[in-house]
Amino acid sequence: MADLEELLSSISDEDMAKIKSVADSIMNSSGKSETEQSEKSSSPFSPEMMGKIMSLMGNMNKEDSRTRLISDLKPLLSEERRKKADEAIKFLQLMEFLPLLKGMF
Repeated sequence: MADLEELLSSISDEDMAKIKSVADSIMNSSGKSETEQSEKSSSPFSPEMMGKIMSLMGNMNKEDSRTRLISDLKPLLSEERRKKADEAIKFLQLMEFLPLLKGMF
């Protein structure tokens, strides 16, 4: 847990703003062609950096034994707990993603 706190504290506000802008552009650009995306978005990152971020985002959604267990238990849970299970899955995926970000900034 101390490593996580150290990692989070090492990310500056400027880095968080860049991460947020990339995430927003990824979330808002689903379903659009690549040329439409490049015309409408002016990213603070180079195309090389965007490629790295996109590959990391692809790896973020991979299922592992922990997320698979939570997913398998969801049908047995109440609606409120299903939402919490989804949040737990997102949290676990984020925890896999954060150490990769540390090397980028």
